[in-house]
Amino acid sequence: MVKDILTAVVIEDEQESLQLLKSLVTSNGNAKVIGATSNPEEAIDVIELHKPDIVFLDIKMPGKSGFDILDDLRKIKSVNPYIVFTTAYDEFAIRAFEYAAFDYLLKPVDPERLAATINRCEESLINGSEQKAEVLLDNYKKLLFRNISGIVIINPAEVVYIEAEGNYSSFRLSNGRTETVTVLLGKIERQLPADKFFRISRTYIINIDFLKKINSRKNKCILYTNGLEFGCEISHDKIKILLDLLKKTR
Repeated sequence: MVKDILTAVVIEDEQESLQLLKSLVTSNGNAKVIGATSNPEEAIDVIELHKPDIVFLDIKMPGKSGFDILDDLRKIKSVNPYIVFTTAYDEFAIRAFEYAAFDYLLKPVDPERLAATINRCEESLINGSEQKAEVLLDNYKKLLFRNISGIVIINPAEVVYIEAEGNYSSFRLSNGRTETVTVLLGKIERQLPADKFFRISRTYIINIDFLKKINSRKNKCILYTNGLEFGCEISHDKIKILLDLLKKTR
């Protein structure tokens, strides 16, 4: 049964930030703060004592980071709150994704953004979600990567293919745009839905939703989108594997 109001614990090392976030959560009306601390060493005890629905967890703290606290928290089976990281540094966004946080809020926290997070948390409880530390990628259906100018957000459904270029990888998107990121193709492959993406060679990963045909004589996959056609070389030994995958998914 879903609670009338969500319960929250706030972990912030600065008192001013702690009081501000407590005030924002309380004024939202759909959640109440039942515990808080500015000492990261006390965080686990506070969370275990109150067993909240949500923990708003600062990332950059002296002595113990939010990531360290989450590592410790996952060892405790009696509590499993939604984790919402808070930080003034957007450089931690990708690592927050990797830690499967429920959400990620940049300071100063925007009240509307906070309200959206609380609403999603409430919806997840209503839906009976068993995995409370939901992956942000699942929430937003997006991928986050670094590029030379910062962080790029990519929707997997828009990816036609990905090409390795040395220490970089280039995403060819269905709208014609190309995004180059500073991530090796192998690492990207592990983050993609296995039923939609297939690595056809050392150089290419393709989205099979855009696959038009396989030219076995020239060892090429032909992809098509929005009037554009692309040819990506496929290793000969991968052709049969790809065909078997297509039989299972179509």
